[in-house]
Amino acid sequence: MIAFEHVSLEYLPGRFALQDVSFTLSAGSFTFLTGHSGAGKSSLLRLVARLERPSSGEIQVGNIHYSHLRPRQEPALRQQMGIVFQDNQLLLDRSVFDNVAFPLIIGGYRYNDIKTRVSAALKRVGLADKALENPQVLSGGEQQRIGIARAVVARPKLLLADEPTGNLDPDISAEIMHLFMQFNASGVTVLFATHDQSLLDTFRYPRLQLLNGTLTGASRETASGQATPSSRNPDNVR
Repeated sequence: MIAFEHVSLEYLPGRFALQDVSFTLSAGSFTFLTGHSGAGKSSLLRLVARLERPSSGEIQVGNIHYSHLRPRQEPALRQQMGIVFQDNQLLLDRSVFDNVAFPLIIGGYRYNDIKTRVSAALKRVGLADKALENPQVLSGGEQQRIGIARAVVARPKLLLADEPTGNLDPDISAEIMHLFMQFNASGVTVLFATHDQSLLDTFRYPRLQLLNGTLTGASRETASGQATPSSRNPDNVR
């Protein structure tokens, strides 16, 4: 589903956000992207979402090789993805419904389709009764749920999450995490960036670890439930 081959992102001469990163994630996988603040997690997600261009290397998502991608094809590519940000990036002068509907409006969906999809997305995240509310009157956890509903309303194959629990307390973080697990269980590939150690300890999914822009390792689950480093290819991470 996602493949990086010797990908680097140089933002100043000799200064790299990412350097020589290679990995492969299979379709339907759930993978944590870990590392300290500034390690390059957001840069990697932005490359996957085609919001940045690599300085070198090759990126592939599904059957699409980014080096062959034309600008007019990028909107169709992004429609296959949902992105959840730490700060929500909500439209505070619009209702919850309008916030979730926004990508569908941009995508040219008919109103009846928009209404059906938004209602379904809000139901899945537990906000069916909040459609007409303003996001500002809702809690931080509810606002993050709006962002998740917006990310999945177009039924993407790939869900990217950039520190979505970073501003939430542990109980709400666990609730948000379970939502991502539900989407993954329905076949959505999830790449979840976090440095929240409690999440990493509680939910032992395979992980990619970055250190100063370099991929330093991956891990997988063993039968005993303990994550162990692997120098060979894990089940879905290379």
